[in-house]
Amino acid sequence: MWGYKGTVPVSVMLLVLAATRMPTPACGARVLAIFPSPARSHQIVYRAFMKGLIERGHELTIMTTDPFAADHPNVTVIDWSYAYRIVEENLDVVDMKQRNMNFYQIAVELRRTTRLFLEAQLAHPDVQALIHSRDAHFDVVIVEYYQFTPMYAFAELFQAPMIGISSIDSMGMCHEAIGNVMNVVAHPEMNHKFTRDLTFLQRVEAVISNLMIQYHILPTDFAVFDRMIEQNFGSNMTRSWELMRRIDFLMVNAEPTLGYVRPLVPNAIQLGFMHIQPPKALPADLQTYLDRSVHGVVYFSLGTLIRSDSLNQHNLNLFLEVFKSLKYDVLWKHDGDLDLNGTTNIRMERWLPQQDLLAHPKVRVFVMQGGQQSMEEAIDRHVPLVVIPFNFDQFGNADKVTERGIGRSVWMERLTVESLRECILDVASNKRYKRNVARLGRLVRDQPMRPVEKAVWWTEYVIRHGGADHYRYPAAHMSFLVYHYYDVVGAAVLLAIALLAALHYLAGRLFRRFVGAIMSSFDRPHAVGKMLKEKAL
Repeated sequence: MWGYKGTVPVSVMLLVLAATRMPTPACGARVLAIFPSPARSHQIVYRAFMKGLIERGHELTIMTTDPFAADHPNVTVIDWSYAYRIVEENLDVVDMKQRNMNFYQIAVELRRTTRLFLEAQLAHPDVQALIHSRDAHFDVVIVEYYQFTPMYAFAELFQAPMIGISSIDSMGMCHEAIGNVMNVVAHPEMNHKFTRDLTFLQRVEAVISNLMIQYHILPTDFAVFDRMIEQNFGSNMTRSWELMRRIDFLMVNAEPTLGYVRPLVPNAIQLGFMHIQPPKALPADLQTYLDRSVHGVVYFSLGTLIRSDSLNQHNLNLFLEVFKSLKYDVLWKHDGDLDLNGTTNIRMERWLPQQDLLAHPKVRVFVMQGGQQSMEEAIDRHVPLVVIPFNFDQFGNADKVTERGIGRSVWMERLTVESLRECILDVASNKRYKRNVARLGRLVRDQPMRPVEKAVWWTEYVIRHGGADHYRYPAAHMSFLVYHYYDVVGAAVLLAIALLAALHYLAGRLFRRFVGAIMSSFDRPHAVGKMLKEKAL
């Protein structure tokens, strides 16, 4: 089960020695980095970040599903690549989407699979060795900050500052944990299909979705994760929600110019475009193919998580029919073999250097699934988009593409030959999309430092100061009732009720006395007359 393909095997003794407190250069710090998600598009963000820290001379222990730099003298790698096999055996997003399963049905399977690979990752012998090491020390723990709370226990275990980083926008609970404003109407959860100017029904959906997450999904998942924490770190270890709130600094890979605008506390920053690299030369055959294209190239890829060979025959035929009808050449990243029936304008490849490919001027349109990293690459290379979202944050990204005028989107449920063909032709021929994406790309680049440099600087800031307590938002640790001053409102309501009750009581007393006085004034003449009458008798 414990594969080390492409990395040097990590022995228990070497791992513990790498983490023990020993003399190091003044500029170097001991960093523990934990990235559990088996998703290559996410891992490339963390890899860029880690390379930035390595270049600065820091000593890293990296737990990752995509090992790299294992031969570097300052890097110790724990290989979690077997998590991909767990996902492949338990989760097929394309198949579930084609069976018209909704987000919440897919989320159930995703959460179940997440539990499986987290358990397997914690059971890794080198991870267990680190947990039980008596002399390990780290200056900072960097964690993939989603819902992987058992991994956050390492920061508590080593009493180190914790930096959270996300490869896409963070979930609402992550923003809430550090104290960022969490308004599900102004800032919908990343699974929401729309991102701004929500209609009334969309706002209702956003609120219901948030309530389901807050009061069903999170408590259910945290109960499972708390058992993992207890099994691996002991019964005295802090539990999930408090571990989330232990975070010292949050880095969100969400560029504001794409629509991720929200108020942030001082110990949270937005990055975006972390993994973007300068374009490199293409392989000779690919360069020739692109150069010789007469009308330009439509590039089609569903990313790394969604395999195009999982598409059913109906959808495969649909894409083939659309692509064959175009005057453009079509470059299709496809994971399997497909009979093209003599079609001359379609070329299939199992892997392509996407960032370098998108930099070629002959690429007219990028047809994709809405993954954030691919979207960022297209924007940086000024290539307009046609988005076919499948799940998770892809619907929100599709909405951003449409709202920013950098492309079109069409949902799988509504996908037809006519709708897809019309979208591709419109985006390829209308210069407005190209102008908009070029403008957006220039806006993103206009910053004082590269995103990786920014992430590294703040990491070293946290290391230098042993955390960022001075930036912590006090309200982040307030209870829901106190934060929204419902206790004050409740006390005011109770006081108002008490005053009204007292006034009602006093008014009643006064009213009864007043009525009594009036009645007695009416009764007195009758009483006097009666007395006189009795005396006369």
